[in-house]
Amino acid sequence: MIISSKIKRAHTDRLSPAAQTNQKYAVACCVILFLISMMVVVLHTRPLLSTVIIGTKIEGGVILVLLSFWSALVAIVSDTRHGLATDSSGSISNGNLYYFSWAGLATGVSLMFSFVRSVWGIDVTAELQNRAKRLHYWVWLAIFGLIQMGSSARLFDNHCGRSNSGLGEAEMGTIKFCRRCQLGIVLGILSAVASTAVAGVKMGVARSGTVPFLFTTEMILSGMMLVSQAVGVTFLTSVEGPGAPPNTLFYSSWGSLAVGLVLTASCVEDWSAAKGTMRAGNGGKDSVLGEEGERLELRDGIS
Repeated sequence: MIISSKIKRAHTDRLSPAAQTNQKYAVACCVILFLISMMVVVLHTRPLLSTVIIGTKIEGGVILVLLSFWSALVAIVSDTRHGLATDSSGSISNGNLYYFSWAGLATGVSLMFSFVRSVWGIDVTAELQNRAKRLHYWVWLAIFGLIQMGSSARLFDNHCGRSNSGLGEAEMGTIKFCRRCQLGIVLGILSAVASTAVAGVKMGVARSGTVPFLFTTEMILSGMMLVSQAVGVTFLTSVEGPGAPPNTLFYSSWGSLAVGLVLTASCVEDWSAAKGTMRAGNGGKDSVLGEEGERLELRDGIS
């Protein structure tokens, strides 16, 4: 059902050779994905042939190939220049094509996690949740930041950069539109860099011990991410913003804001718990916060 929704090409007024070529690439990707997936399913159902594929390097290679094709397909169908799943304004014009492409990519990632767990015994999801508190939220924020940055850069390039030469006057980005695309790029970069840095430090803490002032830094950064993404959602998803119609930038901006809110709430909850413990009888001594065992100095002067 997923593949059939993709092979039905969206109605488009993009008649340029580049757009038509990318539409053909999208259909070719769908056919290849369908054939590879069906071949692997058949091999899994045959007892003699299943030993060739299940838990072997061949299966890992097949999953990597599928991930590569799904990533390319998502990039093609989400691009406003190709007129497949989005129209010239960036709004989703073919829901089946758009959402099932992302669902296919998510399924490929899930397959890779399952393969790693079955072959090497590493549960990536459990490791992210148990290695350090809030680590998986920082990873999600980094992912949303990368998507936000990429979609903003693509919209800017299509409607404000050198790639807009083939667009009509109505499709050219206004000054306000282009500046808000730049804002999305900056916010995406900041979210990705800050989240990656915090996640890396937290993973190192779980192995080597405590890092002074990590919780304070984490709390400040989570608050900054929340405020910056709130501003970003306000400008990016407003009427004249590039994320006004439901598109990749719209979802990534709101996703970043939601994760930032969860991170801030978790940090405030830990800080409040430590403050309550201090009032209950610690007398201003250091309190241990989070599973990473970092110490936050709570002095008597905190009100």
